[in-house]
Amino acid sequence: MKVNTKVRYGLRALAYIAENSNEEKMIRIKEISEEQGISVQYLEQILFKLKNENIIEGKRGPTGGYKLAKEAKDIDLYSIYKILDDEVKVIDCNESEETRHNCSDEMCGTTCIWSKLDNAMTKILSETSLDDFIKNGKRI
Repeated sequence: MKVNTKVRYGLRALAYIAENSNEEKMIRIKEISEEQGISVQYLEQILFKLKNENIIEGKRGPTGGYKLAKEAKDIDLYSIYKILDDEVKVIDCNESEETRHNCSDEMCGTTCIWSKLDNAMTKILSETSLDDFIKNGKRI
């Protein structure tokens, strides 16, 4: 299982915003881009999605930028994953399109290893906050 680039970059950007913004200071997209080595265009796509889901707040203008809409401890990583990844499951049951459509949660239940892995990863991401991610050294 590999976490896609949008999710990884989104988490890095959120961690940077959380660590460097406050009530008086918002973080500009150019600063995030330079500090994290992520293109401005790619960050715009990521931050747009996060803003639409009320994870971050944005403000235009010379004093504008981004800040978290809520505390880092109140943002779980699974929420970020669901916003930034198009896949419904963290781990798919099968790689092949035709067998993937034939597999359902009822059919796989607790016997399918992929279903067990998806449930475990979803649980871990749900129980891990952005604050935990930051304290863990932002490794993903």
